Amino acid sequence: TADGIIDMHECGYVEGWNSFRAAMLEPVSNRDELREQVRREHAEWSDKTFGKVGPVGPLKHLSKEALEAAANPEDPLEWADMQFLLWDAQRRMGISDDFITRAMIEKLAINKTRQWPESKDGEPRMHVKEAGNSPAIPDGWVMLPAEPTQAMMNAWLSEVANWRGHAAGYRAMIAAAPEVKS
Repeated sequence: TADGIIDMHECGYVEGWNSFRAAMLEPVSNRDELREQVRREHAEWSDKTFGKVGPVGPLKHLSKEALEAAANPEDPLEWADMQFLLWDAQRRMGISDDFITRAMIEKLAINKTRQWPESKDGEPRMHVKEAGNSPAIPDGWVMLPAEPTQAMMNAWLSEVANWRGHAAGYRAMIAAAPEVKS
């Protein structure tokens, strides 16, 4: 019955939560060993279940799980999902814990030099970006308005009297576009 399924889920949830709490009370060395054991078991299960795939799938799945955790941050199972996906992507990319730790040290140093807006609970934390070419516009490209201005249309029409004029019309329209102010 549906009640039986819910009871089974709740029972599994309670058992998992109690195991988690018991593990956290263990001495540090046992906690570390338990974490490594869980990590190995997850890797074996993931390889068997999903095969030899790269890190992109787990990373895409991570965004879904992050939204679920944001909707219910009290649920440790949502946090576990995110940790499993991070581990899986890291392992599938061949990145060691030591490498990640060094990258985290480097990234922390970068973040400490950045400007950050005032924090607002429940809002993403994004550093203040420097003014300039953001998003980057590649050389040979220009930024244009989504809809051409009247001056752009007039420039286009003045050049397209024949088929060969289309390229010239395009260039004239770009030249007539308003400049983007930084």
